[in-house]
Amino acid sequence: MSGPGTDANTVIIGQVRHAPGVPAVYALVGGRGAAAHVAYVGIAGELRRRLEQHLDRRNSSVTTGESAATLNVDRLTEVRWWEHPRFTDRAALEAAEIVAIDILGPALRSRGATTGAAGAVAADPAIAAEFAALFAGAPSGRLVLPTLQAALDRIDVLEHRLDALAARLEELELRDPRERPS
Repeated sequence: MSGPGTDANTVIIGQVRHAPGVPAVYALVGGRGAAAHVAYVGIAGELRRRLEQHLDRRNSSVTTGESAATLNVDRLTEVRWWEHPRFTDRAALEAAEIVAIDILGPALRSRGATTGAAGAVAADPAIAAEFAALFAGAPSGRLVLPTLQAALDRIDVLEHRLDALAARLEELELRDPRERPS
C-alpha cells in the first residue's frame, strides 16, 4: 500500500468523538499490515462530524449503497487524516483531495464535484508538491477501529492469562498451609 505510517507526531485515538473538529483530508483504510489498503479518500470541513456521518450514522453517499460501488464500513480498520493550515480555504482543501487521491490511490474516489478554483490551486506546482509531501508523510492522526478479529484475539490472550492465573492459584492452594504466602 502506498502511503504513510505513523511517527511520533501522529495522534492515535480510539473513538470518533476524539477526532478533531478541523478541516482535513482523510483516508478510510481496510485490512491490516501488508494487507492494508486505502479504500476511500475524502475531505471534511469538520473532520469529527464527517467521520460520525461515515462510521456512526452511516448516512454518507459512499456508505448508503446509493451507487454501484460503496464502502462496507464494517471492513474498515482505521482512519488516517492530514491537517494543514491551508485547509481552511475550501479551494485548497479540494485541491489537496485531488493530490491525495493521486498519492494514496484509493479503491473508491469521492463523488463530489471539484471547483475550478480547486483545479487552479492543484495546478500550482509549488502547492501540489507541498501537498504531495504532506500525503507521502505520516498522517496528523489515526483512528484505529475495533474489529471482530481484534476482539477475538484479545479474548484469546485474556483466556490464556486467566488459565495461567488459575493454575498458579491451584498450585498455591495445594501447598502446605504453613508454606503459603501471607
